[in-house]
Amino acid sequence: MRYLEVAIRCQREAADAVGNAVAELTGGGYAVDDPMDIIQNRASWEITDLVAGDPAWVVVKGWLADEGDVEGARIRLEERLASIRELGLGTVEAPAYSWVQEEDWANAWKAYFKPTRVGERLVIIPSWETFELQEGDLPLHLDPGMAFGTGTHPTTSLCLRRLESVVTPGMRVLDVGTGSGILAIASARLGAAPVVGIDIDPVAVRVAKENAERNGVEIDVRAGTLDQVETDECDLIIANIIASIIIEILPDVASRMKKGGKFLASGIIAEKKQAVADAMTATWLLPVEIREEGGWVAILATKA
Repeated sequence: MRYLEVAIRCQREAADAVGNAVAELTGGGYAVDDPMDIIQNRASWEITDLVAGDPAWVVVKGWLADEGDVEGARIRLEERLASIRELGLGTVEAPAYSWVQEEDWANAWKAYFKPTRVGERLVIIPSWETFELQEGDLPLHLDPGMAFGTGTHPTTSLCLRRLESVVTPGMRVLDVGTGSGILAIASARLGAAPVVGIDIDPVAVRVAKENAERNGVEIDVRAGTLDQVETDECDLIIANIIASIIIEILPDVASRMKKGGKFLASGIIAEKKQAVADAMTATWLLPVEIREEGGWVAILATKA
């Protein structure tokens, strides 16, 4: 399959808003070419589209599968970008579009993905990298391919760090929008069982299954939306998606959760934090903790 790559150069202040617009377009994640990553890691400028020494600008990228109404999606994105420009967050240039094959993208992005320690025990290790583990480390061997979730974005790292303290052995976990399967795999590594992951993207379903096998953990990965998937009542439900979808699925989340169960929601931009929290309360999911990082929010709620 081929994908429409969208690349938007913008000033740093606008990056989160632009990224959220791209995520809504693709239904998945996005990548950011950030010169600060190059500066701080002393890497090569050859792996970025940015001009050396220009930390005020970033390039936000997303990939839209060549299926359905691609032209309509492109028009909606440009309407969103026009709205963002009106907010005065900084300059947002016109998007650049190009077609890429899945295998081309799957190899090119690997230069950005290195072993990363998240929290106290979890260590994300790309399948093509090696890493010397310390006693007590729980490795997550990952090859996300075209699926969302490397663990390096705040939306995912917020969840991973919280899972370390929330997951207990034998806990029944459901991961909605599992993407690469990273949060489901982390839950299994921390002792959860059974673990179910669901996603509407067939590529994500395939990748999540492969990553589960790569890590030697049992995860039941299914295709579909939350309302289509039958599960027993869960101790923990995770949804690292976007605010509007989180609000939409709250009734289904509540109906699939045990009393006293927990819901960990992420992928929420700070501006929509209160709207999500209010919607949770309306469905008897009471927010008990809100964490924020880099303009992104994760909310932990419990079923009253």
